[in-house]
Amino acid sequence: MENLPKFQARVRCKTSVVVLNRNGKTFLSLCLDSLRNQSWKNFEVILVDNGSVDGSVEFVQEHFPEVQVICLEKNLGFCKGNNIGIRQAKGEYIALLNNDTVVDPHWLEELVRAL
Repeated sequence: MENLPKFQARVRCKTSVVVLNRNGKTFLSLCLDSLRNQSWKNFEVILVDNGSVDGSVEFVQEHFPEVQVICLEKNLGFCKGNNIGIRQAKGEYIALLNNDTVVDPHWLEELVRAL
């Protein structure tokens, strides 16, 4: 890979997106749909659920089976929740999102390109 331009070499690098959730079922469809529609395809999505009781986990498992879901029994907070997701991430690059975020279709590609 040393002979490839930097961006072409990065194309092979997997990226991880960690989404933190707590009773955010109403937001998840827009957030996860925007991730599903990314122009950058070499990435995984990890949803860390901080003890939701609103059916968030079941919703994601049914409608977004490609998303890895980590279910926490109780709300461990923003930092601990994200750190748990980061530890499970397999990507060389990791992006953190809140559950109410809707990203542009080229968001991830532009982030990786900038690195």
